[in-house]
Amino acid sequence: MRHSQIGLITLSLLILSACADMPDTATTRHQIDDLRDADQDGVINQRDICLDTLRGAQVDEHGCASWQVFEKLDVLSVYFNFDDDHIRLDQSDSFDELLTIMNDNHEAKVILVGDTSPEGTDEYNDALAQRRTGVIKDALVLNGIAPERISEQRYTQITSLTQFLKVRKRRTIAVVTKQEMAVKPAWTIFSSEQTQ
Repeated sequence: MRHSQIGLITLSLLILSACADMPDTATTRHQIDDLRDADQDGVINQRDICLDTLRGAQVDEHGCASWQVFEKLDVLSVYFNFDDDHIRLDQSDSFDELLTIMNDNHEAKVILVGDTSPEGTDEYNDALAQRRTGVIKDALVLNGIAPERISEQRYTQITSLTQFLKVRKRRTIAVVTKQEMAVKPAWTIFSSEQTQ
């Protein structure tokens, strides 16, 4: 044998003998990873920063839910007596509910749609509807709601809100638009399309 071959064999033996004393970490390592998925969001507990994710929520790589803002409508009616623009006593609960929604949602806006029964001329009914929305607006402002959060329309002006006005009645309809936060739902095989 040549010197170079002997040197190579010696070096190989030294390397192998050094490796023989090193433990095989793949087989002797104690299990320290928490591979469970307690909140069942698809991210193991060891990597999950948000361990209480709502079931079915879309999550990021850290297991935290993705949130979205969406618009929600609340529709309430306040009824009036025939040819009258005073809030009836039996309608105070409806008005209080409207006031509570507006107070609880500081960014909410309301459209007051004045309506009347079909009797009378269009001009007369339009003026009556305007008085009715004005009474509710004044009451809201008196109770601390900023006037810029309130807009008024009459039945004869509306186009996009006709779904709420199937029949003419002696009322004012309050359409409250508010924003709410909700988790984005995760895509499943039952979803119609994947949302991003």
